[in-house]
Order: sequence, then structure tokens, then C-alpha cells
Amino acid sequence: MSNFNYLFSPIKLGSMEVQNRIFMAPHHVVGLIPGSDAQVGYYEARAKGGAGVCVLASCLVMPWPGMYPGLFLPAYDREGIPMQARVIDAVHRAGSKALVQGVWMTGAPGLPQPSGAIPQTLWGDNQARSMTIGEIQALVEAHGVLAANAREAGADGVEFPIGAGSGLQCLVSPLYNKRTDMYGGSMERRLQAIFEIIDVIRERCGREFALGFAVNADESTLGGPGLYEGVKVCKTMADTGKIDWLRITARGQKPQMTHFHYPPSYFPQGTHLYASAAVREVVENIPVIGGGRITSAEFAEQALAEGRCDLVFVARAFLADPQWANKARRGETDEIRACIGDLEGCFLRICKGQLGGCTVNPEFGHEHEPPLAPAAKKKKVVIAGGGVAGMEAAMIASQRGHDVTLIEQLGVLGGHVHLEAQLPGLADRSDIVRWLSLQLKKQNVNIVLNTEATPEFIASLKPDAVVVATGSTYSRDGITQNQLNPIPGADADYVQTPEGVILSKKGVGQRVVIYDTTGYEVGPGLAEKLADQGKEVTIISIDSSLGRTVSELGVNQIIALRVLPKAKFIPDCAITSISDHTVNLMNVLTYQPSAVENVDTVILVTSKPPTETLYHSLIGKVPELHLIGDARESHWNVFGTDEAIKDGKRVGVLL
Repeated sequence: MSNFNYLFSPIKLGSMEVQNRIFMAPHHVVGLIPGSDAQVGYYEARAKGGAGVCVLASCLVMPWPGMYPGLFLPAYDREGIPMQARVIDAVHRAGSKALVQGVWMTGAPGLPQPSGAIPQTLWGDNQARSMTIGEIQALVEAHGVLAANAREAGADGVEFPIGAGSGLQCLVSPLYNKRTDMYGGSMERRLQAIFEIIDVIRERCGREFALGFAVNADESTLGGPGLYEGVKVCKTMADTGKIDWLRITARGQKPQMTHFHYPPSYFPQGTHLYASAAVREVVENIPVIGGGRITSAEFAEQALAEGRCDLVFVARAFLADPQWANKARRGETDEIRACIGDLEGCFLRICKGQLGGCTVNPEFGHEHEPPLAPAAKKKKVVIAGGGVAGMEAAMIASQRGHDVTLIEQLGVLGGHVHLEAQLPGLADRSDIVRWLSLQLKKQNVNIVLNTEATPEFIASLKPDAVVVATGSTYSRDGITQNQLNPIPGADADYVQTPEGVILSKKGVGQRVVIYDTTGYEVGPGLAEKLADQGKEVTIISIDSSLGRTVSELGVNQIIALRVLPKAKFIPDCAITSISDHTVNLMNVLTYQPSAVENVDTVILVTSKPPTETLYHSLIGKVPELHLIGDARESHWNVFGTDEAIKDGKRVGVLL
């Protein structure tokens, strides 16, 4: 067992005795229907995995006219009590404490907000009217009703958010609250509704029922008061003696500053700990919970040991591996399937109106289903391609009892995930490859590197089934959605693709042009990497800004801050031809031509055609044939890793 003196020691939140310092923060997952077997299984798995506290997310304080059925739990109504109870009972059976997160959709379409003078930053272009005093008082009462319902459902307590540009923050923050009556003005008046909520909950539920708030303690990102004001708010709330904890976040205002609310790969661990440490200096009577992209137990232990918080809040690490806490406690940290911070499988899918999940964990949302069944018939399986789709397929197939050989043309596994991991700020991607490699080694999968999976070589292995996972390669001729013909001159010897630069390590000249039409992180990552090597880099895009496909995550802002000081950026342009070390351009908005001259190397980051030749050559020539990952359907930007891993699992179960 590893020596964790703090992380796995008990602590009290009010009267609630918690087995460790791990607080699984609330996180809404579209697709886990409230009270369903899937939602129950999801929370039960994390409670069994070692979370000291599990918070049931997105339980509505008041009705929201825009809600479609099954999106949020109607905690304001008694019909929501059985839904809560199913989850809470499962968490308790696993030995953890269960809280309910109450959320108020202030300013959402159809609902008023504290101050009509302020555009509601979270929801879009609507700007709702100001609430009446009577409506605020009804809101206070609604919080009491939610708490009473949660208590009846068996919850140990409730938590309410004052942050992320929504909910109660719109009453507490001077950024949002411009009222001049009893609920606006001074800090005390802006907190008046919070004091009333605390009192009504204590009146209805008693002092033994746990009550806490999650507070954005630093609103400086949108021009609001900084940490000094946030610390005063927290101390004033704690000094009431009526609440049991404060969970501290900082700077994250969705959607303007989403990258602070959901810290991505580019950010270090513990993004919000500076704020929790400041609050903890003045709040001594209740525990202070801190976090922000905590992905390792060792870092969490250090944060606790340094006194930056009393508990750590964690969400995405539990998405990636429900058992991460137990594995850490047993000293099995190598076995943890770590969160990579891409935010694509979880938050971005929800932004795109899709079901939430996890990039690295294809079991997400399936925890209630029976475990993997052994294969009815043992087969000799050959998998061509050692990217993450092929690796996942090999792992699942071998776990089911098949004899698996994995063939990879390069000397390393991981494919495009390995490529991305070589780019600045994206090193966490390598953990996917590390973890899958460890599992393949444990399963004794036969891995053949530096070998092309030709039809002849595959036939020599006499397989019962072949899985083609040969991936995709960036277009060598620059074909894009906007440019369906090859770029004239793209066949010049000084034109390369990301695979050539990163995987094959081909030489790059001093003056480099990168043509990025994917709107993802690879083009800007190459620009930063080469600029850091002293190259003169120009990045050209058909988009007006970098990172178009990750803008909902705020990652585009991070990319711009990292790349633009180091490289020249030419937006809104397409390459029309390449000739004699000159890159000819056309502005896609004005149709004006221009050129970049004396170019040593051009790198095309455009479309990624599937590498499908092997698949077509094997049709009808092997007993069983499957096509997966990018070789079946490539993704140039977001969801590529997510889809590849899920596809690997799918075929591993089918074999």
C-alpha cells in the first residue's frame, strides 16, 4: 500500500463522517437518465471505486420550461424522490456518502434572472427580465423544498453552486447582480438570498443534514472582483456557523472562460488550488474543498499535505477509471486508466447535442451491464494496426480468451494518439498508449512491430479472424472539404504531412508553412513545436481563428495564447498552388490572391483518408474480417480517439 497520510484519512463534513478526502464533484452526463439502471450503475461503480462522497448532479431546484424529458432530475417535485433514492441507496450500499446538487437555471429561456440589465452569459443571446422580490423569495423556498426532498430520498446532504456564470452566482456576484433593493448592492445584500436559503434548509432539515456551497472565488476573468472579494464572500458564509463546507473554484465562467471551469490538457493539475488555499487561510471552522484537473492521487496527497485544501474534488478521473482511488490506495497506480484532459468524450459531446461519455473509457455508462463474457469459441485473431483502435480490440479479444497477434508497421504503438502526444501540451495523450500496452503485456498478446501487415504475412499466420485497424493518414495532396481537387504542386519533395514530421522524423527546413484546414490541435501544435526549435513558422487556415472545433471548450483561446506569439498566422485563406518554394493563396472571403515566398517546407494538415487497401484485398480471403477505427471512418479533429477506442471494444466483443 502506498503511503497516503492525508488522502485516505477520514474527515467530517458537518455531522457526516467521510471515509477519505475524495469528493466526487457533480458532473451532469447527458444520456444517464435520472433514476435509470445506467445512472445507478454509474454512481455505484464510483462509490465502490473509492469516492468518499458522491454528488448526484443536476437536480433542478425549480422547473425549467426548456427542459426535455430525462435531461435533469426534477428534484423540486416529489416525483423526483424515488429517482434520487435509487442512486443514493446504491452509493450507500457501496460505503460512500451521497449528496444532491441543486441547480437553478437562472436566465435560461423562459426564466427571469436577478438583473435584467445583464446579458445571461451562459445561455446565449436571450436577456431575461429582472426577478421580483416575490420571485426571489419563492426561489429561497424552492431550495428548502429540494433539500427536504433530498433528505426524504436518503441523501446525507445537499450542495448548491455559486459559480460558472449561472445559478446563485447571479445573485452573489456584482458582475451579475445590479439590483438596488434588499437583494443587491453591498456584499451582505447580495448574500441575503443565500442566508435565507441556509435558514430555510436548516428549518426544514435540521442541523444534522449536511449543507455546502461551491463558490467561484475569483471572477477576474470577466472583469469582476478578484480573489480578495471572493475570500470575503466565503468567510462571511462560513461565519454564519450554519454551513458545513465550501468547495472552491476559480475563474471559470461558461462559455467565455470554459477552459478554467474544465481545465484541459494544456493546464497543470490543481488549477483552482490557489483559490482554495487563500480561502482556507481565513476559513477555519469548516473544511475547504479544492481541485481543478486533479488526475493523480500523488498530486492530491501533496495538495492536502501542503494545506491548500482539506478535501480534493475530482470528476473526470472517475469518468476515466471508476476504481482510480482504490487502485491508488493499493499502490497500483500503473493500473489507473488516466484522464487525458481532452474533454471531447465528456463535455464536448454534450455541447454537440450528443450523449456524454469518456474518451479513454468505453465502459462509461455500461457499468450496470453484465461483465465481459468469455468467447464461445477460441479463435486465432490477427489485428493489423497498432493504433488505439487495434490495441483496444486486442485487449478485449484476449480478455475473452482469443489468441491474438497485433501487427504494427512502425516501431511504436499508438498511431495518431502517439503523434499527438509529441506535441506541446498534449503529452498526457501518451497515457492511453501506456495503459493499453500494459494490458496487452498482461494478456500475453503477441505484438509484432516494424512489420507491414501484408495479405501474404497475414495468410501465413492462418487466422480465424482478421481485424483491419490500419487507421488513416493525412492527405498528401491537400484535399479538404473546401478543396476537392489536389493542390497543384503538392507532390513536391519539400511538402510533408504530420506523420512525416513527427513519426518518420523527416527533416524540416528553416522557413515552414503549415496549412491547417482541420481546426484542431495538431496544426497549431506542430507550429508551436517547430517554432520552439527556432523555425520561422507561418500557419495558414481557412478559418478565421485557430482551434475552431474545440472552441466550445475554450481550448481555442489557449491555442491562440500559445501559438500566436511564436508563429505568423494567416487566416481565411486556402492554398491554390505550390510552386518553386512559393505557396500561393486565395482569401476565401475576398478572393484576393497573395503568396508566401522562399518556403523551405510545407506541412499539409488537411483531411485524413482511411488507409483501406488491406481491407479490400482481404475481402473473401479470410474466414472472418472486420474493419475498425479510422480505417473504417476517419476523424480529422474531435472524437477521433474516442471513436477509435469504442470501435475497438465493439469488435473485441463481436469476435
